[in-house]
Amino acid sequence: MSLKIKKVKGVYQLSGILNSDTSSCLINHINLMLSYEFEIDLNIDGLRSIDENGVAAFMTIMSFALREDKKVHIIGNGFKDIYDEYRFRAVA
Repeated sequence: MSLKIKKVKGVYQLSGILNSDTSSCLINHINLMLSYEFEIDLNIDGLRSIDENGVAAFMTIMSFALREDKKVHIIGNGFKDIYDEYRFRAVA
């Protein structure tokens, strides 16, 4: 299954599977949107699974946003695990 990215009422809804095959698509799309928007909300409720490449994709997106002084918010089920991983990697 592929990854679908759909903007609904200002929030990017992610659905499908985020893995090594789809993570570069997410990174490219969100980085492009960050060139037009100051703040982006990503809802991950629709994701059926996220592998380590998917988590790394979120880390890449967050790093890009920080360098560009933009904001990315990850919301939905599982956001705490991604946040904890981001916090762990930021400290290391």
